[in-house]
Amino acid sequence: MKISHLKKMISSCFKYSLLFLIFTPSLSLADKASFSDFCLSMAGQWQGTSAKLKQKPLQTYVSAICSADRRQLIFSVSRSAKHPFSETWWFRERGESTFLIYYDGVDKDKSQSFSLYQQNESFSLLGEGKLNKRPALIQLRFEPKESGWLWLQNVQYLDDDTDRYLFYRGIEMMPLER
Repeated sequence: MKISHLKKMISSCFKYSLLFLIFTPSLSLADKASFSDFCLSMAGQWQGTSAKLKQKPLQTYVSAICSADRRQLIFSVSRSAKHPFSETWWFRERGESTFLIYYDGVDKDKSQSFSLYQQNESFSLLGEGKLNKRPALIQLRFEPKESGWLWLQNVQYLDDDTDRYLFYRGIEMMPLER
């Protein structure tokens, strides 16, 4: 093995170890969550606004359906900040992990594996994947807000030195008024 290759491996291991240490304290206060609890908490008809950083908020409707066995959760988001088409977020319990298939109405399906955590009443899905063709830690966080939820989509790019999650998108989920 070449020394330059070994140095790159050590540098990469150090970076990932450092990221693990940075994020471990915040996770140490959180516990693994029950997918069933997450599924039941999110089920319903929601409305609110959705926006990415530096974009104009759009009125959004979210339908969340929890399967009878509480092992699948499907979100249909009526408008996204990127396209006028509906998005589909299909979460499935798969052993210790939560598996997601995402479709935005335009591009190919994207899939991602997450770990599901709960801290107080908040839920967080954490996983490593790619966003904008860059390696990233991806966080989908659901924070209680009045009688609904604030769905925050955050990212930490692994190819730069940022030591925190960056806001990517937010979706307000308030009960649908009938």
